[in-house]
Amino acid sequence: MDKSAFRFLVRSGDQPHHSARCFIVADPKVDDRKQWDLQLDPPGEGGWSYEITDIKDWMLHGKPKRQIIFDRADPKTPFRDLVREEVFREYLRKILNMLPEEHQSRRKYVLMPSISDEDSRKRYKGALEAVIPGVVVLPEPEMVAEYFRLIKQNLELEAGQNNIILVVDIGAATANMTIIVSRRDGKILDVDSKGAQRDLRLRALRGDSDNHAGRWVDKRLLDQLGLDESQKKLREIEKAKVQVSLTGKKISISESSTAIEKSHLEAVSTELWMELRPLFESLRERLYDNQVSSEDARQKSEARLREREVSSADDAHRLIDTILLAGGTSQLPGFEEAMFETLFPDVKRPSVLRVGSAFSIAAAAGGLAHILHRYDPPRIREAPGEGSALFTAELESTLPHALVLGIKHKGEREQSITVLDPDDPFVDDGGKRVIDGIPSLSNGSEPKTRLVPAVTAGVEARRGSKFLPTHVNQTPTEFELSWDPNNEKAQIRSNHASQVGHLWFDAGRLRRREELSPNPYDEPMPSGALAVDAASDVIFDIGMSKIVAVTAERGWISAEELERIVRDGDTSHTDLASDEKGNPVPTADLKQVASRAATDDAETEIIEDDKEAASRRNQPETRLGRVEKRQVNAPTDPQINLENSKKGVGEHITSKVKPKTIRPSANSNSETETPDPWSWRIPDTEFTQALTSIRDVFQAETPEVCFEDIVVALLALTVRPVVLLAGPPGCGKSTLVRVIASILGKEPDASFHDVAVQAHWDSDSPLFEAEGQLTALLTDSETAHLVLFDEFNLTRPEYYLSRLFHAFENGNRKLSPDQSIASCRVFGTLNIDESSRPPSPKVLDRCFLIELSQANLNIALPAKITWPREFTPLHGLPEVPQTGPISDERIVGVVNALHQAVQEHGLREDLLPSRRVLNDIWAMLNLHHRLDLQGRNLLDRGDLVDRLIASRILIKLSGAFDQLSPALEALEQFAENLEELPITQRRLKLARRQARLGFVSPWQ
Repeated sequence: MDKSAFRFLVRSGDQPHHSARCFIVADPKVDDRKQWDLQLDPPGEGGWSYEITDIKDWMLHGKPKRQIIFDRADPKTPFRDLVREEVFREYLRKILNMLPEEHQSRRKYVLMPSISDEDSRKRYKGALEAVIPGVVVLPEPEMVAEYFRLIKQNLELEAGQNNIILVVDIGAATANMTIIVSRRDGKILDVDSKGAQRDLRLRALRGDSDNHAGRWVDKRLLDQLGLDESQKKLREIEKAKVQVSLTGKKISISESSTAIEKSHLEAVSTELWMELRPLFESLRERLYDNQVSSEDARQKSEARLREREVSSADDAHRLIDTILLAGGTSQLPGFEEAMFETLFPDVKRPSVLRVGSAFSIAAAAGGLAHILHRYDPPRIREAPGEGSALFTAELESTLPHALVLGIKHKGEREQSITVLDPDDPFVDDGGKRVIDGIPSLSNGSEPKTRLVPAVTAGVEARRGSKFLPTHVNQTPTEFELSWDPNNEKAQIRSNHASQVGHLWFDAGRLRRREELSPNPYDEPMPSGALAVDAASDVIFDIGMSKIVAVTAERGWISAEELERIVRDGDTSHTDLASDEKGNPVPTADLKQVASRAATDDAETEIIEDDKEAASRRNQPETRLGRVEKRQVNAPTDPQINLENSKKGVGEHITSKVKPKTIRPSANSNSETETPDPWSWRIPDTEFTQALTSIRDVFQAETPEVCFEDIVVALLALTVRPVVLLAGPPGCGKSTLVRVIASILGKEPDASFHDVAVQAHWDSDSPLFEAEGQLTALLTDSETAHLVLFDEFNLTRPEYYLSRLFHAFENGNRKLSPDQSIASCRVFGTLNIDESSRPPSPKVLDRCFLIELSQANLNIALPAKITWPREFTPLHGLPEVPQTGPISDERIVGVVNALHQAVQEHGLREDLLPSRRVLNDIWAMLNLHHRLDLQGRNLLDRGDLVDRLIASRILIKLSGAFDQLSPALEALEQFAENLEELPITQRRLKLARRQARLGFVSPWQ
């Protein structure tokens, strides 16, 4: 029989989950407070590292910045600043990198706990969205209920009644309560030969999380036992608590004469419920309001209210039919008894369902079943003849994607304001409210507006929602959102603006994904199992102690099979990573290193570690574990005086060790005999920290420079040896290259060469013959040179760069059999005007084109742009990704539309992007993801995608209009609603305007 269909993608040995701990490692010989790395497996002994055992708690609680100290006894000791968001994002990237390559580009979902604090909720979700492009967030408590409903199928609902289910999910980091209401409302969905079919709907009322979760229990147990609180003791108490719960036997606590007994757990469970009771009472009020909020609701609930003797919110708990206990803490001895004694002392108690031994994976499995159930037709099904009304019902409570109001002025990028977030309690309650964050609109203006789902919904879900003009009658302009949770309809109105009738959206159409399964499962399966079709979805559940990632393959699944996997391990998929090295994760804990206070900043938390770990620091030789010793300045670069670098990332301590040589990029020859200095790469964290500091300096001192252009150019230079900057005369192309040369620490006439191209050049003699402008590249073989060819296309580049292009292509740095050239990278500037000679498609294919816009006329620019000198330069570029697992559906959609037009209409094949171009695009997206450029506000992903489509794909739209018309129409149809990509839209409009000329050119 086939293996089970649920495939767990990260594991600890054979267990279907991975430890959620991670380690911060740093090099004490590098005196930079921002330089650190994160790894998932324990580093070697003797290194400087700090263990984080609860990454979720790290993100949700505590101060924004924490510090780890190398040696508390040394007042000059190195220390590191750890910003919680940066640490969490880096952890997520490491987990994503563990996924098998074929799963990297799948749709991704993350379970989200109900977080009461709005700022914490936004921070948590923002970190997820920054690291996982297009991620969809699902509420964790409801996905636990989906596990009972769709997998275990042990919920029982009384026909024709409003059944109430309470989900109590108290884990290690968060405590959530959710009430799910099933309602037969008599709504006619369809009429066939058998008559009207009734709609069984499930809606959820979500309770806020509270601070009284598993960690609170551990601290209370320490207090009961009279023990001092420390990370070591908390970990020991947590393990002992679990063992006592399972066995009922007391467990001794090391280094003390005390032990945890069942009575301790029963006492703290009673305290826990009393602390959680106010949370339940507020949820109980919402339940009562839900039942009587309208005349229609009251009529449908009247009989049940009378039967259960419910006359007010104080009695609403009597409506609960079933309680689902999920989360380890909610199953502690005494917790259930304390809850029942408080709420149901004299009335009928509801039935209780426990998640069982599959608790660690239940929420993720329920989330995956929820997604599979929403396919049309569903990709998870009961066996024929086992129809269940509960199984065929739809959980309607969760808004699948945020709704955003798009506002766009002519010639500007769309501004998106989130008006309804799935995690907002307003989604459950509905009503009207004023929209915050509306930009300033001038009286009498007519900005274009639209109401659409967020980009996570995909291009198809946004199709048809066009921008239409809205007239502003009064400023400041106020807009109001009206949301009907029952019918799932949103509408925006305003007393200060007219022509807003188009601002409405039916969110119900987002629920189903109409995709036929290419290979439905129709084979025999065990009793009670469910048939599962393969799907391109991955569900993540991030907990304090574990992380689960699960996807679906063709096969079958059941609750018994999931419990077996947890109990016995999953050995059916041997190709999955268990840790960063592909090995099972060691179970032994690494002792933490000591730390002490380095500042008294109120926003900084100093992490205190176990005292016994301090002795590990005074060893004669400190081994750095997996952190590479590295030389700050590559031996080929000119010496840079770091003492004058008062701003930026701080001073580095230079090591005598040669830097690690990373494998060269895909466009170079790995077998070259001559070492390539440009292939020496610096760690990602060093690159991003340095780039962030440089950005801060430029924003403060040279705001007229568009730093996003610099970031894109550096990424392009990482991926391809020749980068072209195109734009109208005077837009700052040459200045931008000189700025980048300064950022990379290049010195004019030594490692940076500024070459003015001449129109009469017909060979490379002016460059490489005697007295040529680049003869230094023939004699200096150890320097990483940067060359600017100003007015790159003043003559044909093939005339004077053919041998250089050939050297780049071969990767051997040879201009001829007996003549080699130094390692170099090239920038070229292109003027876009009627006098310019456009480069040939062959040249464009081998270069990375970046288009620059004209200078912003709203900014008072100086006569001559200068750039700050006091910053620490970058000492290299990051490693080039060898594959491109990070995809983007907008790019995929453009390529597919173009490919289909070429195939259907027999158009020229060279209109399609080459393999080289596609590899460059995926490498850029991978770099953007890996370097955390979105999270650090260095480069917006949408901006990068826009540039890549326009300059690497649409640049090929050239030729007779009648031959290009089918391709242009296909692209316009796909990009109709991609208003967030203004460069792409402008290029398509340019091509359309050129129709009257009969010829399309990518150049204006």
